Amino acid sequence: MKFREHILLVTILCGLVYFSGCVDHAAEGEEEEEQARLDSLAQAETEGEIFDAYIADAENGINADDVVIQDNGVRRVVWDPSTSVRVPEFNEIVSVHYVGKFTTNQIFDTTNPAVAKKSDSLNYVANGISFDDLLAKSDKTYEELLDSLNTSDGAISDPVFTLNRLYVPMAFNHQEDGTGISFSFITGFRSGLRNLMLEMELNSKGLIMIPSAVGYGTVGSSIDAEGNQGIPPNTPLIFEFELVNIRP
Repeated sequence: MKFREHILLVTILCGLVYFSGCVDHAAEGEEEEEQARLDSLAQAETEGEIFDAYIADAENGINADDVVIQDNGVRRVVWDPSTSVRVPEFNEIVSVHYVGKFTTNQIFDTTNPAVAKKSDSLNYVANGISFDDLLAKSDKTYEELLDSLNTSDGAISDPVFTLNRLYVPMAFNHQEDGTGISFSFITGFRSGLRNLMLEMELNSKGLIMIPSAVGYGTVGSSIDAEGNQGIPPNTPLIFEFELVNIRP
């Protein structure tokens, strides 16, 4: 066989092998995409049932008829209306306190110090530690004692309160498209809060339920600055909001 013909044959064979490999990889990629799609649908259905059960639980104080389901699966409701007639107008600065919870009502984050302290102290009581008794015997303030417990070897798992955090309402520019809300927040948080702001009055309370697909997804969130574990993968979340201030 001539040298040129030999080179041509080798080239054709290599091309066939390469093409075969590409086809195999493409098929595998399509199968993986389809499986991911099916897994996502199954997860969404599971989380929808979890949210439905949360809404149906009378202790959570939610009227199912008032709940709105957005296109991205986020559920929202103004669950504690105000008697105020003051509503935020576009381009005004609004301030909200928020409480982030799992669907078990376990709190993982809040801007409200009273909520953080109450959550942690109750968790110590649940673990058999009488916080009030310790406080009575201590020369520390409520906050100092709680912070020392939360940084000790016997601390509750994932405490919420820390003494060095500045607990202040979250302030942002109320814009029609929601771009005033920081993009550092997850998609479901921003879209849910944006729509709530169109419905809330001063001092009213609202709630959003965020599917994991527009939350922290299949990865979850990393350990935070305080060393808390973060949000596990495929975890639906709940955020409560209170509109505490509106200013031009």
